[in-house]
Amino acid sequence: MTSKPALRHINHQKHCSFVIKEGPFDLHTSWHYHSELEIMFFKKGRVAAMMGNRFTEFNEGEMVLLGQDFPHVIFEHSDKSSHLNNQPEGVVIQFRDDFAGKDFFRIPEMARILALFSRAENGIHFDQKTTAKVRRFIDGISKRNSTRQFLDLLEILIVLSEEKSPTLLATKTKYNRSELDEYRMQLVKEYIYKNFRNKIKLSEVAELVSMTETSFCRYYKRLTLKSMTQTLNEIRISYACELLQKQHTNVTEACYQSGFTSPTFFSRVFKKIVGMPPSAYKSYEGKQVIRW
Repeated sequence: MTSKPALRHINHQKHCSFVIKEGPFDLHTSWHYHSELEIMFFKKGRVAAMMGNRFTEFNEGEMVLLGQDFPHVIFEHSDKSSHLNNQPEGVVIQFRDDFAGKDFFRIPEMARILALFSRAENGIHFDQKTTAKVRRFIDGISKRNSTRQFLDLLEILIVLSEEKSPTLLATKTKYNRSELDEYRMQLVKEYIYKNFRNKIKLSEVAELVSMTETSFCRYYKRLTLKSMTQTLNEIRISYACELLQKQHTNVTEACYQSGFTSPTFFSRVFKKIVGMPPSAYKSYEGKQVIRW
């Protein structure tokens, strides 16, 4: 783990207001922060964690709510025997504070949830007693339709906002990122989203932020923990998934329309990110990209 957390960009699928991930935790990620709030529910197993300026651990049935720009990471517990046959699993929900609409949480009826978001700047820990109240909303949430997911997320936030004495995780609050970094990454993000269906040259992106290709690659990796190519592939695959949900779009069409030039490479990248070949995804009922 480095002494400075890295900025991570969360890729939201088009027409989605939040990201839901359910399954095994990635215990090999790096210390990071992002502009979304995050709910982490520890459904199975035991993990160690760095939350803000505090080392801690979480067990089955516990939950945390992390505020915007709150640095965090979970990793393998030192007692490896605790999860040899019990790999840590859970649910992660990442969302912006305006996911329900720009002013939704600013109406009087939402005052408690808005206050919850404010307290989450320090990270909030909820014990098993609290999480028992939200299990029916969070268990299997990734398999529900988007409308039900939206309503269940609101139900979860309502329950958490009613807890009178939640435990704060750390004294370290938001990680103050550089305004120049923010500006540069916004330029890059906008350029990629506008042009991902076409060929994107690294030299063109580097020129946007007045860097050489080599310097930009190091810079981008430091801030996002991934290469620009990886980000571009994830955006293209998310768009391909959207295309494949349409009955009239076949795999080859999805490949070329999402910016790939080789069906073989497209299939390989698709399987790596989504977990199944595009042909299988085309016929899969619960179509949703799950990535950590």
